[in-house]
Amino acid sequence: MSWGLVSSLALTLGIGGVQPASAQMKLPDVTVDAPKPKTRQATQRTQATTTRNAQRRVATRNLPPRAPVPYVTPSTGTIGAPPSPYAGGQVATGGGLGLLGNRGVMDTPFNQTSFTSQLIQNQQARTIRDVLVNDPSVRTIQAAGGGADSLFIRGFYYDSGDYALNGLAGIAPYYSTGANFIERVELLKGPAALLNGMTVGGTGASSGGAVGGSVNLVTKHAPDADITQLTTTYASKSQFGEQVDVSRRYGEHKEWGVRLNSTYVNGNTPWDRQKDEFGNAHLAVDYHGENVRIDADVGYQADQLNPPLRFFTVGATTTSIPAPPSPGTNFQVPWAYYAPTDFFSTVKGEVDLNDRITAYAGFGYHDSNINYRYASPVISNTGALSGLPLTGSETYQTFAGEAGFRMTADTGPINHALNVGYSVTDRTYTQRVVTAATIPATAWNLYADPSNIPLTGFSSTLAANQQVGANLWSVGVSDTMSILNKRIQLTVGARRQTAGTEVANFLPNTTSRPFADTSVWTPAYALVIKPVEHVSLYANYIEGLQTPVVVTGNFANVGTVFPPGQTKQVEAGVKVDFGRITTTVSAFDISRPSVISVTAAGATQASQALNGLQRNTGAEFNVFGEVMPSLRLLGGVAYTHGVQEQTQGGATDGKRAVGVPELTASLGAEWDTSFMRDLTLTGRVVYTGAQYVDVKNTISLPDWTRVDLGARYTFKSPWNGKPIVVRASVENVFNKAYWASAYSGVITLGAPRTYLVSTTFNF
Repeated sequence: MSWGLVSSLALTLGIGGVQPASAQMKLPDVTVDAPKPKTRQATQRTQATTTRNAQRRVATRNLPPRAPVPYVTPSTGTIGAPPSPYAGGQVATGGGLGLLGNRGVMDTPFNQTSFTSQLIQNQQARTIRDVLVNDPSVRTIQAAGGGADSLFIRGFYYDSGDYALNGLAGIAPYYSTGANFIERVELLKGPAALLNGMTVGGTGASSGGAVGGSVNLVTKHAPDADITQLTTTYASKSQFGEQVDVSRRYGEHKEWGVRLNSTYVNGNTPWDRQKDEFGNAHLAVDYHGENVRIDADVGYQADQLNPPLRFFTVGATTTSIPAPPSPGTNFQVPWAYYAPTDFFSTVKGEVDLNDRITAYAGFGYHDSNINYRYASPVISNTGALSGLPLTGSETYQTFAGEAGFRMTADTGPINHALNVGYSVTDRTYTQRVVTAATIPATAWNLYADPSNIPLTGFSSTLAANQQVGANLWSVGVSDTMSILNKRIQLTVGARRQTAGTEVANFLPNTTSRPFADTSVWTPAYALVIKPVEHVSLYANYIEGLQTPVVVTGNFANVGTVFPPGQTKQVEAGVKVDFGRITTTVSAFDISRPSVISVTAAGATQASQALNGLQRNTGAEFNVFGEVMPSLRLLGGVAYTHGVQEQTQGGATDGKRAVGVPELTASLGAEWDTSFMRDLTLTGRVVYTGAQYVDVKNTISLPDWTRVDLGARYTFKSPWNGKPIVVRASVENVFNKAYWASAYSGVITLGAPRTYLVSTTFNF
């Protein structure tokens, strides 16, 4: 506590505090013409007062300079003002809502969770997928050990290229993002076209749209206190690494900040025959002045995975899924590799025009490149595999920008929070692929080491190149009207979204196909009612937009681009803040247009059409915070019923949606032990119910449960007295072998038992 604060408190309480010299305030002496005391006791009191005043003047001259006081970000701003951590430190008290700015949990008419850097570090999260496993409505669908972080949120696909960085869609590393430079992982469940606009995603029939939810990654910037931190890491089987975090603030009011985060790991992973070399560096520089705030970020990330685990394609003749292999078995051919690199940057600024209006703008640039060589296997009933070897490269170049105003106004008893925003996202995708002769099922098996499968020659005559460009821009407006000290809040808004797409060289000899822009209105309505203190009832109707879909594969209308499909959600829930623990119960109904295959009468080749519908209804229970000061909870349970509607000829109407388990749960706990000071024990259970692999619901994956355990111990350094934290955990403690997920005709394996150890040193 600073001397200035101590003296202010002391003076307030009337206990004879002191004022720093910088305050330039002189304490009054006893005047010479004061009335004479009538008693000896009064005389003694006067002399004591004179003595204390003299002591105060001497003490004031000897005080150190007052510590700089940072400027405060107003409610209409977002830069430099992330919502504070909630009790327990694992989750924040609020998060960013795009167009609406930052909102507290109890004032948010949606189901949102913002995971903190404290949770990321204590759980030793390597990438963002390790953070999101804490939410029961989120499941990763890419193979563990595959280098990608695509998700299901509320049973709908979320592309790894949709992750936003500092509120700008598609700027985060494309396939997977290291967690070491992330301050907050903001998970918003449900479509959010009004809040964030359309996401650009990939190019396939199920790409993009953020239908079931969205993820925004907030980068680390310099806090008020200096940081000099080194963390050493280990992950089985022999992956050693380090993380560096250095941060400083400068200036009379700590206006200037700089922070550097980097990580590097290399070695053998828990999978047989797999080696991973991963590293990144991120630099954040900012200026937070009295009325102007600017954040600038630049980063680079690279990964070299040999060989990568890929998904299994379920063959046309496959009628059942064989048992998974022993945990850690690597089915991939030895000459496969996966090497993505990402350069990314963002710049965001805010200007307070007055006490009630803030203007903001930002832009980001992302260049993603990947080189690869692998074979994606087709799996049979017996576990025999066959696959087409591929080698090639992909490039994504993304630009994103935004600008707008946030303002507050009062009209009688009604307070208005008004927002006007413009956003633009432009992405160009280029792919070059060369194939080789198919590996036959007689040479490849799920349960056997494929090291004897040779690398065959690749033929340029089988090349399939493509280039797809997507340009999205929109204008959104909203007004949150509140009365009775925000006890009742009504948000009304709409966004006009325009999407354009261009396809070139989608197949050999295919000419460029530009398409006219398509514009769509997406409204949203949301209500928060606080009937009593610490209770919020909320409801919303909001729409989402799926990225224009390009038809790929062996279809008669390959290269066709479908217009944006409009997703609709109705949701209601209740949030209760018990002081140190918060619970949310919500129910939702989401309908999303889907692409289906249709074959016209007399046609020999199927086409695709945007005529189907997937409807997911469900309920969620979430909890975070402290049951008591020594016991923290995080997680919940989700029920999701996904069904197909409007299928071709009604053949699969009412059938369960592919890859959507009805019941999922993630529940973690931390306990600060009473028998050993500074020792914390941790545990987490992750459950995923059975899920169907095919649209006819004839093939399914069984349910699975994963148990994680860990501990951390904090002690003071013998050389500088600062804390040293040792963390150790085991994921999949019982080394469970399981099929993790199903998605659009493919399935993936779960990760084997994984040991994680790290030590954090503070300097």
